[in-house]
Amino acid sequence: MYWIKQILRFAIFTALLLLFVWLAVTLFVWIKSAEPSNTSNLFNIRSNVHWLKTDSALKFSFSASRTMSVRVLSNGIFESQPLDDQPVNYAIEYQLVDTKGTVIYRGTYHHAAKAASNDFQQQVKQIIENREALAVASGQSFYLNREELQQATTITLKLIPENAQLKGVVVRVHAQTSNSITDPAKAWLKRPTEWRERMTNYHTIGENALTNEEKYNSVMLDWQKLAPQGVPNIDFRADLLYESLPYNVLNHDFSTQLDLDSLFISEQLSASFRVYENTEYLLSYTEKANLTLVWHDLRQLDAPKLLTPEMLSNTQSKLNNLPAGLVTISANAPTSIRVFKNGVDPIVPLHSYYYMLNAQTPVYYQVSPKSDIALEWRAPIGSTLSVRLYSNNERIKDYVFTATAEQALYDRLITETTERQTLPTAEKRYLAIPDNVNQIKIEAEDAMVKLQARSPTFNYLSHRCDPVCDPENPMYQGIDAWFSQKADNHYLFHTQKQIASVRLFEAPPEVPELLPQYRSKDLDQLLAVSDIALVPIEQAYFDNSVPQMEFEYRQVAKSALFKLGEATSYPSSVIVKQKRKPTLFEVPLNSLQIEELANTQALFINQGIPRTVRKIRLYKVAKATPLTVAVSDNNLQPNALVVKVFSADPQDEITVATALNSTKVITPSDEYTILAKHFVLHPNKAQARMFFNPNHAELYEYPSITLPLFQDLTSPKTMTLRFSHDVWISVLEEHEQPDATLNWWQDETP
Repeated sequence: MYWIKQILRFAIFTALLLLFVWLAVTLFVWIKSAEPSNTSNLFNIRSNVHWLKTDSALKFSFSASRTMSVRVLSNGIFESQPLDDQPVNYAIEYQLVDTKGTVIYRGTYHHAAKAASNDFQQQVKQIIENREALAVASGQSFYLNREELQQATTITLKLIPENAQLKGVVVRVHAQTSNSITDPAKAWLKRPTEWRERMTNYHTIGENALTNEEKYNSVMLDWQKLAPQGVPNIDFRADLLYESLPYNVLNHDFSTQLDLDSLFISEQLSASFRVYENTEYLLSYTEKANLTLVWHDLRQLDAPKLLTPEMLSNTQSKLNNLPAGLVTISANAPTSIRVFKNGVDPIVPLHSYYYMLNAQTPVYYQVSPKSDIALEWRAPIGSTLSVRLYSNNERIKDYVFTATAEQALYDRLITETTERQTLPTAEKRYLAIPDNVNQIKIEAEDAMVKLQARSPTFNYLSHRCDPVCDPENPMYQGIDAWFSQKADNHYLFHTQKQIASVRLFEAPPEVPELLPQYRSKDLDQLLAVSDIALVPIEQAYFDNSVPQMEFEYRQVAKSALFKLGEATSYPSSVIVKQKRKPTLFEVPLNSLQIEELANTQALFINQGIPRTVRKIRLYKVAKATPLTVAVSDNNLQPNALVVKVFSADPQDEITVATALNSTKVITPSDEYTILAKHFVLHPNKAQARMFFNPNHAELYEYPSITLPLFQDLTSPKTMTLRFSHDVWISVLEEHEQPDATLNWWQDETP
């Protein structure tokens, strides 16, 4: 019995021991398999920084003969992470001093930075002082170029605090010097791998994006860190700033009165932003702001409407329940406004960058032969631009353009001091690059220039929604047609501060001088199946014509139908919509029998006003079957082709590919026609149209496609269409004058 108890005790002990070992191994494996909660593949580095003072200045000395530029990097420091996400303002007063101690230049540079959160990788992380981690604002910088540094040997920095939340500001100062290197490519390869990776991360988003010019500058130009004078034990008393590369330098200099996301409004400058359905917009402004807000329909079906925002306070108001469109903001005195989408996301306007040309500084571009370029400039009226084409440094062709544009009402120039200034409206010229041209030189005495390029075979993709697609939705991201080009001498413009930042706003659509006239193409010879649909009549708000053609109808009550007589110059007919098949049929008014109206749901007649629907003829196109139509009939070239697309089955989206067969002019043109396009049409399932087809009672209308035919075309011949699904279509020609002889299905509007 004794041995049985001992064996049983040993077995239990062994089982518990094995269980403990198994749990320990499992816990160890689980811990080892855990991943860090905040991973980063960037370099974590540390840097010595120095606190700026308000009562005395830090002094940094440099060699005037070797120094090409001085860069001041600064970071605002907080005791703790701010509760709000508002920009924090501070200013740095700097002085340039010569060898005799004489101040030759004094300036103040304002910064507006937001505290860096730990959710982002490209940020300053923390500063260590007395073993305490402090919150840090995103890095800011400003540069002084060689022209300002020619007579100076010392720069002094002093803090001007503008926000009580700041504990202080730390800085690092670097001087840019030139290295004597004969072979930059070899010098790049000889640098350590970590140094090259750091330069790659600093300049670009990856190794493949690093240009030869950036590699050249990284080895030929070096940034040497400067130590402040008069600070004892400088290598040991400086605080350590831990950061992640690439360093997030924000080159903004905003005064205390202007925030990063504010929109400036004055008598000369208006602003605008797009609005979308089911979206609320919060407006924040100064108390005395006298703003005028107008809503514009981008399709121009409704006239502009003056808006009255809902007042929340003296400095805040709200816009809601707006249909999709464009809102313009104007004022009779300078003010600034901030607009937030759904009360959270600020409306951020687009920016564009231009090279500022003068008589001493032309701009050079490398271009690809057989590509197309778009030259855009902003210049005073009467000034000229000279464009020269080169083939391996041999001059091939010259063009001269004269600026004629007035001042822009919406776009504005942002200067180095963040002042908003008016500037001329942008002008463009398009040019096809010959086979033997690979370089362009542009000269002007006073002009802002940028160049975009594209290959004629580039894939271009855009989305169409009803009424408008929200570009911030990733679902509607397309492929742009044009891509901005970087100048060969970009670095020269950068060092001389001749790169201008222009903030862009969308202008409301203008009222055309002539109303376009539309003529539907007869596709009977190309497509075997066609039928008729009823679609709503949509007119632009400035179109005062009254629809009363033979193919235009209005709804009428059954009781009033038989009281109508032949009051028109054409035979009156009635379209009957009923529950049973055929759901839609047409019958002459004089032969209509009351028995035919037993199951009527709606009646339409082509008499009286207002007429709300019209008949259109639609042709069926099979999926993936190319349809080639002649661009012009009767040798009369239209201004555009409009394709109206319908589907019997509501698809999520329909893809349309268009290809125009045409030759183009070889001289500069102020218009450009893209020959090959791709569209993604998104349906509005509420837009069901009545259909005469016996198999389909309804059609679903998709956004129409307008294909402009500009004056850069010499002989447009055919247009080929291809659809991703079975569709019903109508192809319209847009003309300035109506056709004298038309069939009823050939006089329509898109």
